Amino acid sequence: MKVFVVGSGKLASAILSAKTTFKNCELIPWDSAFQHSKEQAIILHCGSGRQIAECLMFCQRTGSKFIELSTGLDTEHFTPDFPIIICPNTSMLMLKTMGMLGQFGKQFKDYQIAITESHQSAKQTEPGTAFHIADSLGFPAEEIISVRDRETQSAEIGIPDEFLGKHAYHKIVIQDGNDSLTIETKVLGHMSYTAGVQQIIDLILNKNLENRRYNVLELMQ
Repeated sequence: MKVFVVGSGKLASAILSAKTTFKNCELIPWDSAFQHSKEQAIILHCGSGRQIAECLMFCQRTGSKFIELSTGLDTEHFTPDFPIIICPNTSMLMLKTMGMLGQFGKQFKDYQIAITESHQSAKQTEPGTAFHIADSLGFPAEEIISVRDRETQSAEIGIPDEFLGKHAYHKIVIQDGNDSLTIETKVLGHMSYTAGVQQIIDLILNKNLENRRYNVLELMQ
């Protein structure tokens, strides 16, 4: 199966550089000329959205599957006539944690909650994982604390200097008086993301998907 990788950022580059480890598919950088192809494929979108219209038209015409790795785009609300899989994260450890919070998070809605997230300073898209966590806990997304300052990330959060340019950190604190629960996650680099993408593609290839929008957590369950 051909997988067209859409995007020119760090995640797209990391996925393409690891393409020899993808056993069941052929990873190819997306080119606008591909939108006229009639061959069914998988679109792996991790771009800014600039090429999203032509990718969606390709999927509509060929019945191809569309995997969305970027956050804050219209695909999160799009009603398709082909399978769209929304991935707020691709680290399997993070996805399983998010699945756990999605199932049980509302039990903590009456407690005092704080959510902090940190990503590389170049990140311009919305923090989709933090938004998903907040929704699971019934916590207002606008109250999430976002950190983009490298000095704070290094000195206070403990991100190693070599990963300041490519990391994802989340901290959830739930308090009940003097009692507190803390969940802290760190993803350093893109290795776990690319491994997760491979598992997500394998999962999709082994399922008969309906023509609708999925969240990847639904498929994992």
